[in-house]
Amino acid sequence: MAISGSAFLALWNDISAESDTEYNRWHTDHHVPERVGIAGFIAGRRYRSSAPGQHRYFTLYETETSAVFDSADFLDVIERPTPWSASMRPLLKNVVRATCDTVASAGDVSGQAIACVRISAAGQFDGRALTDACLALAGVSSAHLGQVRSSLPDAFEKWANDDEPTHVLLVEGGDEAGLRAHETALCELVRRFAGAARPALIDVYELVFGIRHSQVDAALLRSVPAADSQL
Repeated sequence: MAISGSAFLALWNDISAESDTEYNRWHTDHHVPERVGIAGFIAGRRYRSSAPGQHRYFTLYETETSAVFDSADFLDVIERPTPWSASMRPLLKNVVRATCDTVASAGDVSGQAIACVRISAAGQFDGRALTDACLALAGVSSAHLGQVRSSLPDAFEKWANDDEPTHVLLVEGGDEAGLRAHETALCELVRRFAGAARPALIDVYELVFGIRHSQVDAALLRSVPAADSQL
């Protein structure tokens, strides 16, 4: 597989122009490594696009299973953010967050670009037929479908929205322009195979940063405090 494990966390966000430089430094040197260092996380990637009408950033975390999203280690970094993370969190704009169980996958080559498709399906559908059809598009190296788990930590309740997708489709390819040329085709494939209740939302990005669990600096690894400790 181009993505590893059986689950993933997909995140979309914007950031103001004046905070963009610090955001990238925080995200690269601190935030993503801290999360990827948690047991059960495999890798994290940040993507970026300057295209109008879509989120500027997309972050993808690969995990062994979806159980990690309920683990004490993961909830600890959310509920006890570092001072730097606490100062950055309010600056994030237009956040969309989806934890997913991977239900279908086709192709085993990662790409430099990714199309992130938010699907609102009316019911169950053949996910493998959808990912296989995506893989047949020119320049596509892999496609993965996740079913969204409806769970949001209390600290992120402000990011809840009524139009949460039921599924997230990740389509990888060689470059942003090539995937963007497939936007109409991807919408049609989603309509055909998923019977979507409303049109799919598609954002396309180029990869700018990635790190695997084994690469995380030990200084960024967190330990959960004992239950009776005083904070």
